[in-house]
Amino acid sequence: MAKKASIYSAIVLIVVAVLFAGGYLLMNQRSKMECGFCRRHINPKAHVVAEVGGRRRNVCCTHCAVTEARQEKKPLRLIEVTDYPTGKMVSPEGAWFVEDSRVIACEHDMSKMDESKHAEQLAFDRCSPGTFAFSDRKAAETFVAQNGGVLRSLPEVLAEASSND
Repeated sequence: MAKKASIYSAIVLIVVAVLFAGGYLLMNQRSKMECGFCRRHINPKAHVVAEVGGRRRNVCCTHCAVTEARQEKKPLRLIEVTDYPTGKMVSPEGAWFVEDSRVIACEHDMSKMDESKHAEQLAFDRCSPGTFAFSDRKAAETFVAQNGGVLRSLPEVLAEASSND
């Protein structure tokens, strides 16, 4: 009888461990597909790994990370950014960034309703205007020529994160 009880206990422990591991893996996978700040879907061409105040997160775009750092008044460190043309992760130190272009980085339905259920104009979107990373300056300049925007270096982007405007 004691042998059966210990076998059942072992089976229950194994099942609980498998469920726990499965839940952990599912949450970990979800965090790679969803922005750690705004919870939007991460566009594979704008994905950023950032650290704000010492907490590392997968982020939908550079602008979202800059906004978070500015709002929280905490330091921002970009760990990896995605090269917009190729979709490959690159070091932010060698990247060029394009801000204020006509291209939207994050998908959003932009709808907002007031208390009466009437549509309101969205006044602030933490991800707009989008900021895109480029490993090649010439590719960034071509993007600016086609889509508008301003070319920035990493120090300029990080300075925005610590500005108080």
